Amino acid sequence: MDKKKKSENLKSVLYFLVLVLGLWSIVHSPAFALTQKGYETLGIFSRVLHYVEEDYVESVDEQRLLRGAIRGMLQVLDPHTVYLSPDVYKELKADTSGIFGGVGLEITVRDGWITVVSGVEGTPAFKAGIQSGDRILRIDGKSTKEMDLGDAVKAMRGKQGSKVQITLGRQGLKQPFEVTLTREVIKFPSVRAEILDEKYLYIKIRSFQERTTEVLKDMMKKYAKEVQNGVILDLRNNPGGLLDQGIDVSDQFLDGGVIVTTESRKKEIDRREANPDKDGTKSHFPLVVLVNSGSASASEIVAGALQDQGRALILGTQSFGKGSVQSIIELDDGSALKITIAKYFTPSGRSIQAEGIHPDVVVEPSPPSKKGKEEEAFMRIREKDLEGHLKGEAEEKEENAPKKLSKVIQPSEAKEAVGDYQRQIAIDYLKNWDKTVKDYGLGNKDRKPKVKGKGKDHDKGLWTMDKKSS
Repeated sequence: MDKKKKSENLKSVLYFLVLVLGLWSIVHSPAFALTQKGYETLGIFSRVLHYVEEDYVESVDEQRLLRGAIRGMLQVLDPHTVYLSPDVYKELKADTSGIFGGVGLEITVRDGWITVVSGVEGTPAFKAGIQSGDRILRIDGKSTKEMDLGDAVKAMRGKQGSKVQITLGRQGLKQPFEVTLTREVIKFPSVRAEILDEKYLYIKIRSFQERTTEVLKDMMKKYAKEVQNGVILDLRNNPGGLLDQGIDVSDQFLDGGVIVTTESRKKEIDRREANPDKDGTKSHFPLVVLVNSGSASASEIVAGALQDQGRALILGTQSFGKGSVQSIIELDDGSALKITIAKYFTPSGRSIQAEGIHPDVVVEPSPPSKKGKEEEAFMRIREKDLEGHLKGEAEEKEENAPKKLSKVIQPSEAKEAVGDYQRQIAIDYLKNWDKTVKDYGLGNKDRKPKVKGKGKDHDKGLWTMDKKSS
């Protein structure tokens, strides 16, 4: 055996010994405990790594192998527990500032494919007509099958003016199709407002960022007169964001009481409450909150708190159902571990996880269309559709999903509205607020949402509202 080969073998043996000793020191530390089977499997892992280093057909990058092992370990957990490489972690931090270069897509992983949740209004993706439920099959020719979510985000971002080609699959279309998008600096203001019917304040929160509550307060002051007439808080397609901002936004509409609790391993670890309002004005104006399958995480916390405390009427379709809490641990090399540590619960003790928020009034997004029920269902992606998700309480008990809280308003029952159908129905409820309060038990801080008024009286009430909007 020549000297070079002996040197390589010696290096491999030394590397193997260092690895084993390193692993031994970890597993024997006070903070780390393994069963006998765990020790045996860890030994197998070290041997596999050694054989790959020694025998694989081409030389391998040790760092790439070990990072891949970390990702593989986390993939057996829920879809929100992930390893973030230094580049991806940097991109994640850019999200909360609200300004980044890209195409404007909210994405998730479904059935191993990168899948569109929604396109951000006004962005290249939105203008190109990319829809919720579209599968992103390739990015610049590279397959996204089993691609890490962070890597997909990174691939679609880039310098302003540069182009990215995305290959999409859509339910109902036999062949994939391609779109070429020109990246823009995505200025993603989290809050905007406008006046509806010259009377009501409409507030759209796209995500919960660093200044969301501050901007919301300014808008509430600016439109104080319209606030007293009634507010529509639109959380549709809001994927969440900063938890503290979601809690602070809830506090703007509540004058006390629990907003959200978090539990880990069946034990409560945190409880957030609203600060009492000294002048008592927070609960004196009508409030309707809009949600849909794109409303997730912090937006579900807001909707759940306002629903349970009887502060607002929740209208739209069932929300996404991301009721888990993630903590980000920054690692020495600039990478990070995002790990699920707890579950969210609404003030009444409801788990959001894989259940979401069921609206008081279920209103579809538009009047009847040519799309079939199968396509409609395909386009609605929720937490329970994600592989490996933490099971909700209903799933764990193998019970049927909770019934909807009230009658579904079918578009055919109301005269077709111009523009935003759900928003128009919300205005109808504001116009008839005294009846809304009575029918849905609003104003009761201990309210527990339940099926409300079936039959003639309820139907008549809905018809009255619909007719007034025509």
